[in-house]
Amino acid sequence: MEFNTRHILVVDDVINNLKITAHFLKEAGYRISLAQNGTEAMRILEIEIPDLILLDIMMPGEDGIELCKRIKKVDYLHEIPIIFLTAKNQTEDLVEGFNAGGVDYISKPYKHEEFLIRVKNHCELAFAKKKIVEMSKTRDKLYSIIAHDIRSPFASIIQSLDLISADLIDKNSQTFIDLLDDLKGRSNATYSLLSNLLEWTKFQSDKINIKAQQTNIHQVVTECITLLKGNAKMKNIEISQYTSNIDVAFCDEVMIHAVIRNLLSNAIKFTPENGKISIRSAHQNSTIAISVKDTGIGIAQEIIDKIFNKDEHFYSLGTNNEQGTGLGLLMVKDFVTRNLGSLSVSSTLGVGTEIILTLPVKH
Repeated sequence: MEFNTRHILVVDDVINNLKITAHFLKEAGYRISLAQNGTEAMRILEIEIPDLILLDIMMPGEDGIELCKRIKKVDYLHEIPIIFLTAKNQTEDLVEGFNAGGVDYISKPYKHEEFLIRVKNHCELAFAKKKIVEMSKTRDKLYSIIAHDIRSPFASIIQSLDLISADLIDKNSQTFIDLLDDLKGRSNATYSLLSNLLEWTKFQSDKINIKAQQTNIHQVVTECITLLKGNAKMKNIEISQYTSNIDVAFCDEVMIHAVIRNLLSNAIKFTPENGKISIRSAHQNSTIAISVKDTGIGIAQEIIDKIFNKDEHFYSLGTNNEQGTGLGLLMVKDFVTRNLGSLSVSSTLGVGTEIILTLPVKH
C-alpha cells in the first residue's frame, strides 16, 4: 500500500495540536483534512470518506467520544477506524472510548516514531479489512452465479441427453434436430459463462500486473468478430467493422480482448434476427473510442445500473432465449477501469444500444 494515497482526518479543538499532528503526517506523506469540532468533521465526512480518523477526546461541547458514537451510527462511515488522541490515560476514559467504537489511543505529547507506526498499522489493517470484505462479496457473487446460472443449464443438458440415450426421440425428426440445436446453444452459453468467471476471478487481485502495451485495436476487433461470427450467423445478424489498422491503444491486450468480446457477444445476444451491429473506432486527442452499436431490444436505465453493480445479481434472456447473467458487463467495467479507460452506455428500448469504450493511446 502506498501511504501517500491514504487520507486521514484529524479532529482537535486546539489549533497548535492540529499543526503538530498535520506536520507529522505530511512529513510521512499522508493526505490530511483538519477539523476543530464535530460539525466541521461531519461536513468533511459528507464530502470524502477518509481511511483513518484521529480524534481528540477532550473537546468543548460535543467531546470525542460522543462524536465517535455519531460517526459509528452512519452506515457508510461505520467501518472507518478511529484512534483517540488524549492527554489523559485514565482507564475509565479509554474503556468508554473503546466501547464507543475506537480502535486505539495515542497519548499527548506524541512520541514521533510511535505515533507514525500506530497510524501506519491501522491504515494497513483498515485496507486489509476492506479487501477481505470485497473478496467476500466476490465469492458470494460467484456462488450465486454458479448456483443459478451454471447448475440450471447443466441440469437441462443432462435431461436432454437422457432423452436421447433412452431413444425416446426419433433421431430423424425435426424435434431431434431442434433438441441438438438447443443443446449446442446451452453448451456454448455455459462455456462462455465459465470462461468469463475464470477471467474475472483471475484479475480480482490487486497484485495482478496490468501488462499494458501498444495494442492494435483493429486486430483485436477483427479477432473478436471472427470468434463470434457463428453466433451472429445463426440469427442472420450483420456485423460491420469500421476500424483502421493504425488504431492503437495503450492497454492490456488480454483484458481488452475480453472486453470487446463480451460487448460484441451481448450485442448479438440482445439483437433480434436480421438485425445489425457496427463496431467503430475514432481518435479523440490522447484517447481512442471504440463503439459497439446494435439494433437490439435496448436496456432500461434501472437495468443498466444493476448489471454494472457488483452487489447485484442480475440475469436476463436474449432475443432467442440465450442465457445471460450480467457478469460479462460487470467484468467489462472492472477491466476497463484497470486499464485507465472509461465506459458509457446509451440505450433506447426497442431501438438499440451503443456502448462506447475509451482507452488511452499512450502510456
